[in-house]
Amino acid sequence: MTQPIQKWLFPLFFSLTSLAMSYGQQRKTFEGPLQIGPYSGKATYQFIISDLDTVFDGDFLLQKSNLETLMENEDASFRFTGSFDEGVANGPWQFQFGEYKTNSQSQVVDYQYRVLVSGQQEIGEGVLKDGNPDGDWTYTINQIKDSEVEKILFKSSISFENGIPQQSFQIENDSSVLVGRFLRNGLAHDEWSFYATDVVEDTENWFFEDGLLQRIQTESNGVSQELPVFDASAPNYQTIPLNDRYFALLRAILNNDSGKSQIIHLLEQNIGYYSKMDGVLSHLNAPGIAANMKVRVPFYALDSLQKNTLEQIAAEYQTAAALSNAILKNSHLNIVKRTDPEALFFYQVTEKISEEFLGPLGTLAGYIEHDIVQFQEISTISGRLWPNGKPEKEIRVTGETGGEQRTFSLPSSEEFGYEGNDLLSVAALGTYARMSLEYIRGSLSSRLTNEEQLQILNGLEEELIALNNALEQQMDSLPETFPVRYKSAMTSMKRVADSALTTYASIEEPNAKLEYGQGAKTCLSQLNKLAVSVAELPKQQEEIRKKYTDAVWNPFMANVMEEEVKKRIVSAYKDVLIPYFITAITQELDCNNASTLNDQMEHTYQRMLELRDLDTKKLERKLRREKRPKEVLQLLDQQSTAKNQ
Repeated sequence: MTQPIQKWLFPLFFSLTSLAMSYGQQRKTFEGPLQIGPYSGKATYQFIISDLDTVFDGDFLLQKSNLETLMENEDASFRFTGSFDEGVANGPWQFQFGEYKTNSQSQVVDYQYRVLVSGQQEIGEGVLKDGNPDGDWTYTINQIKDSEVEKILFKSSISFENGIPQQSFQIENDSSVLVGRFLRNGLAHDEWSFYATDVVEDTENWFFEDGLLQRIQTESNGVSQELPVFDASAPNYQTIPLNDRYFALLRAILNNDSGKSQIIHLLEQNIGYYSKMDGVLSHLNAPGIAANMKVRVPFYALDSLQKNTLEQIAAEYQTAAALSNAILKNSHLNIVKRTDPEALFFYQVTEKISEEFLGPLGTLAGYIEHDIVQFQEISTISGRLWPNGKPEKEIRVTGETGGEQRTFSLPSSEEFGYEGNDLLSVAALGTYARMSLEYIRGSLSSRLTNEEQLQILNGLEEELIALNNALEQQMDSLPETFPVRYKSAMTSMKRVADSALTTYASIEEPNAKLEYGQGAKTCLSQLNKLAVSVAELPKQQEEIRKKYTDAVWNPFMANVMEEEVKKRIVSAYKDVLIPYFITAITQELDCNNASTLNDQMEHTYQRMLELRDLDTKKLERKLRREKRPKEVLQLLDQQSTAKNQ
């Protein structure tokens, strides 16, 4: 009897075990709040429990939209839909991102209130197979107006096979199109063509051979250009993704000639949009969805010494750049160099080191950061960074007034040799630049520590420099059509500002320096206000002209003509007061009268706007006989006082 019982119990035990395992794999549904990276919304998804872990399995939905936020200002919405198979994304997926505003108008449709929205909608969609894009994928950005698609701002269409782009693709925005194709292994191949839809003659073509970009042809405004890119006879090649790293390499190879490449612009846009979808899936512990475009590039392997040297170059550059920045942006030194020839000399040397040494080194540091040095020959890099040869150890500068030339070199300069084109020579150049700046900082220590000793002056001097820079910027931003006589007035303001700063720099006693500095700050502030007033003069004069012009019917010509009204007031403003202000600023301006002149100009402009709508017959009679500027100003004020009474 024992054996039959055992035969019967074993199948029963196996069935119970299978039942328990299947119960552990039973699919469940979750509904509630969920945050995936930066996206927080309401989720509905199916899952199973495996080894005490929650595993997505089945349909997945995460979405967010907020009507209250939309009605108040604008709403950023999203909606992600798809499905999983035991934690692996499979089947159709769609990613929606939107930013909408509404005009707050609503309508009732089928017993529901609806609001019309305007904004931008992004939709990325396609099929994932075992977590990889498969088949046709599109990413579309629509401009929405009143809940309808107004126009397509961007669209990319790429075909994949198990995550690898295949055959032809197309990327377009509202003004241009890029078409190209891939080999079955995902490598770029043949001609990639860009053309502008509004200017058909503007084209850009990339020519690939088995992933290697050999040349670029461009045509713009009737000018054609062909640029060779990568050597087809390099000893070794490496396959890398077509991404920002590759674009950085192209800009390096072409010496920034591709900086305005429209193909790069469209590819960067596409990569950015795919990264948004990839970010969602990666936070769901799913394999990423990337465009996976690939290219080949020449490869020059770096040995351990070269890698260590590159690290040294990057470190030397960072230290030297920080030193240069500290010297050139030191507010106290920017004041002192106006009257101290030695401070000016070291400041100019620092400027030259920054330009001739650190500029190219910074470019190389960028190559190191993007990890693209190994895709270029070292000697070629050196020649590209210093096309006219490396700077000399003896650095020559000339005084601001074109005086005698002076030379700077480190006391130990003979120990440095950086004429070669290898990395060790570049590293030596970086060390020389860093040590030179350290020497300069030491030589300026007594001048720089004044700022620390007189901390109360620190903020004041920064404000003085900022105000002076603002005045210079105001002058530099004037249009070419700006009247010459007004430019002379602006030059006078700069002369007064420079004089105030020079006097401030020459004062050594701290208390006297602080007292004068406060006055100089007020002066520069008033000069900035005055500069704005002068810069606005052409615009204000045009506004006055329009305000004092009426449309009058001419019965003889049977048309409407413009006629100037209150001509004596306009003439007093245009022919007496404006020339008076400009002459006073040009010939008599100082820190004491800058505020008064600005107030007079502002008051006169506002008064002219008011007088257009007032009874000014009495004023006009007086202006007929008065041409003296100060008396004209008084007449305007008298008219104002009488009216207020």
